Amino acid sequence: MTPTPWRTVPLTDDYGLPGRRPPGATDPTAYLRTVEVLGADVHHLDLPGPTPDAPVVLLVHGLGGRWQHWAENLAGLAEHARVVALDLPGFGRSSPPRGGYAVDGFADVVAALARELALPPLTVVGHSLGALVALRLAHRHPDLVSSVVLAGGTVGAFAEVLGLRRAGHQLRHRPRTVAATLLEVMTAGLPVPGLVRRQVVARAWLRRLLLWPYLHRPADMPATGIAALVDGVGTHGVLRIARSVATMRVDRWLHEVDHPVLAIGGERDHVAPLDQLAAFARAVPSAETVVLAGVGHMVMLECADAFTDEVLAFLQQPRS
Repeated sequence: MTPTPWRTVPLTDDYGLPGRRPPGATDPTAYLRTVEVLGADVHHLDLPGPTPDAPVVLLVHGLGGRWQHWAENLAGLAEHARVVALDLPGFGRSSPPRGGYAVDGFADVVAALARELALPPLTVVGHSLGALVALRLAHRHPDLVSSVVLAGGTVGAFAEVLGLRRAGHQLRHRPRTVAATLLEVMTAGLPVPGLVRRQVVARAWLRRLLLWPYLHRPADMPATGIAALVDGVGTHGVLRIARSVATMRVDRWLHEVDHPVLAIGGERDHVAPLDQLAAFARAVPSAETVVLAGVGHMVMLECADAFTDEVLAFLQQPRS
């Protein structure tokens, strides 16, 4: 049997549990700010680290996301690093981008925010769409980046499905990815009344019906985790950036990485399936590749502490 090109972290009994909060951990909402960069008001969290010279971790959410998607990782990361998490333009409480919706434009906004905050070279952690932004940030502004973490970020098939490319191949070989991609765009991009959102949070059968593209076990996630997902849906940035991603040839540059990279995948991820992660691992043998067993696309929420520990271990590796 061919060995898998990654290290697997087994799931214990912590699926969906809140991430650790050390004694004395501060309320992150006290560190929320909004600054204008490149014509957009960017809402972000800037959580101080344990020391003034602590490394910096910058968190970039995915499609339909907000900074709250990282809520269960913040306290654990802030034990060792300064943590910045933003709402991308057109998402959460950030205003729409002045120059239109594009991954490169998002990367430039993140770069402008990093310069506005006078951040040293940082580790950028991107989830899904945010992983594309993280890679483009590293490509376009290499001086700002020391390393990259891709969380559920090998989304070449996702982009192909959106762009209707190789449709027959995708339907034959990745039918669940096709269904997950289309349902993700619809559920994340269409406005949902508050009553429906509350019902999704409260009712396990609705979670299973609507949230399976994101979560392996949606009925087992706590209400806080479900609320973090559904409260961000319907923002006007979703469909616009999805159209932009549909035109991208992700695999042409996904493998062109000049920084240390950690790729974290979910064993049951339908949006960024394991065959895509395996292709990335083969194409970028210098990257460290990890699979979290028993989780889906929302790796940082479904197994919060295991995800945080992998990021911290990567962050603490010596760099030449």
